[in-house]
Formats: sequence, C-alpha cells, structure tokens
Amino acid sequence: MNIYRLALAHVRLLLGITGTGVLVTIIVEQYTGHSTIPFALTALVLLLANRRLGQFNCPRCNSNLFVRERIALPWPNRTCSQCGLDLDHRRR
Repeated sequence: MNIYRLALAHVRLLLGITGTGVLVTIIVEQYTGHSTIPFALTALVLLLANRRLGQFNCPRCNSNLFVRERIALPWPNRTCSQCGLDLDHRRR
C-alpha cells in the first residue's frame, strides 16, 4: 500500500475515534450530567493515535504529507509539496 493510502487510513482512524468519543461523551452526559472523564479519555486516545503522524513522509525528500508551507493540515497531500512526487501512484 502506498504512503498516501496509509495516511488516508490514519485520517479515517482519527475521525472514527473522534466520532466515537463525541457519541460516548454525549451519552455519558445524558445519563450522569458530567462528561469530563469520557472527554479526557477521547483526547488522550487521539493524542496517542496521532503520534504516528510523523511517519507519513515522502519517500523521495522526507517531507511530511500533512504539512504544506509549514502549515499542518488535517488531510494528506497527494503530491509532495517539496519535490512534486505523485504519492498516490495507484490513482484510478
């Protein structure tokens, strides 16, 4: 699997964690009236899952797929912003 597809899978994982965390926080808030613990757990799980972000680099120039002109964005770049390499070489 190419690096762009792996980065997209990582984004989907983070979105799934966020969505699940929001739902659990809402449910706990409805039943207990206090949602600090599930919110904090969601933030911690997101922090731990996002440690992998630094692994999604261009194979040619080692530029991160999520950083463009020193700005981190929440979706990966299909084409390297530094060297122009097509990172999704299996496009349909």
